[in-house]
Amino acid sequence: MEKILVADDDRVVLFTLCEGLRDAGFEVVEARDGLQALALCQNEAPAMALLDIRMPGLDGLELARRLRDETTVPFLFFSAYGDEALVQRAVEMGALGYLIKPLHVRAILPMIRTALARSRDINGLQSALTSNRTIATAVGLLMHAEELDQMAAFERLRLEARSQRRKLEELALSMVNGNSSREP
Repeated sequence: MEKILVADDDRVVLFTLCEGLRDAGFEVVEARDGLQALALCQNEAPAMALLDIRMPGLDGLELARRLRDETTVPFLFFSAYGDEALVQRAVEMGALGYLIKPLHVRAILPMIRTALARSRDINGLQSALTSNRTIATAVGLLMHAEELDQMAAFERLRLEARSQRRKLEELALSMVNGNSSREP
């Protein structure tokens, strides 16, 4: 069961979201302000944090910055405010998504599940890149040659390895050595 932290100062919204997520099979941790949310993320390490933008203590954007800098907890935002500048700031902070209130749990479950899957992909990429220099080098080569970002280059390498029925490291090594007959 995946653990999700929900942070909102509106008790009705907090209760509704938390109960709906519990009913959907998630373990839920609640926070009524940004400082409490930060402490819970540091201590409980949820799989994801769902953050309101406007909260006392730390607002959602500052909380996201601290989560990004001090933890590995991924996050997505929800807010009554959907102006483009606010959404852009959320994207720049690394948010996996941005939802507009009012929220209906059944309607946001696909987004939450997608964000969790995306987070697992990102963690897998980071793990592969930090633990395997050959894969990291091959990803770097693809980024340079194809003008891709890191995630897109890794995904391209992974899909090509799958299509060739080769191990990821084996394909990466052949790319680095320059003797792949069919590079991505």
